[in-house]
Order: sequence, then C-alpha cells, then structure tokens
Amino acid sequence: MINEERVKQLYKIALYEQNEEKTNRKVGQYYKSDYVGRQMIGSILTGTLAFACYALLWMLSSWEDVLESINNLEIVGIVIEMIIYYVLFMVLYLIATYIVYSVKYEAGKKKMKKYINDLKIAHKMYEREEKLKM
Repeated sequence: MINEERVKQLYKIALYEQNEEKTNRKVGQYYKSDYVGRQMIGSILTGTLAFACYALLWMLSSWEDVLESINNLEIVGIVIEMIIYYVLFMVLYLIATYIVYSVKYEAGKKKMKKYINDLKIAHKMYEREEKLKM
C-alpha cells in the first residue's frame, strides 16, 4: 500500500533537488563571509569593467568637452574627478553586492535546512515502515 505522506515528502525532496539544489550547493560549501567575499571579488572586476564602459561612453558623448579640457591642461583635474567617481561607484556597488549576496546566502541556508529536515522526516518514515514489516 502506498503511504501518501511519504509520497508527499519525497515529492518535496525531488522538487528541491530538481530546482534549487544546484544554486544552493555553493551556499552550503562556504561560510557566509567566504561566500560573500568571493562574490565581492567578482563584483570588483565587473564593477571596474562597467565603470570603464560608462567612462568611455561619457567621453565619446562629450568629446568636444574632453578635447577642450585637454587643451586647457585640465587633465589632472579630470583624472582626479574620474578617480573620485570610480571610488564612489565601487563603494555603492560593493555595498549592494554585500546586501544582495548576504540575503541570497541566508535564503539558501534556510532552504537547505528545510531540505535536510525533509530528508530526515522521509528517513524516519522509511524506518517506521521497516519496523512494521518485521
């Protein structure tokens, strides 16, 4: 006879394994600080690339102003201004990265704990059935 509760439990386990296990596996392999730190290192690279693209587009869109500044020997001022904008952009970008991946880590941990609890419940159901067969 089919145990409906066990089937429901196994269905929940299968859904997790099919949909979320791959993404949450990384969460389970790291401590929070390591997971978030690793994501922040990647964000430094992508943030720098994004800022460089933005700076290039800005320079292309206001090419006349850039050439005028170069002719007036304001290069040092432009470089300092770009460095300030870069630092501000990266600080905001890294804060956002920290918040997003911290929340993602906590949600993944919570889902993993629920998955492990579901596995324990299914195991207990199997043990009860084995005892009843004897």
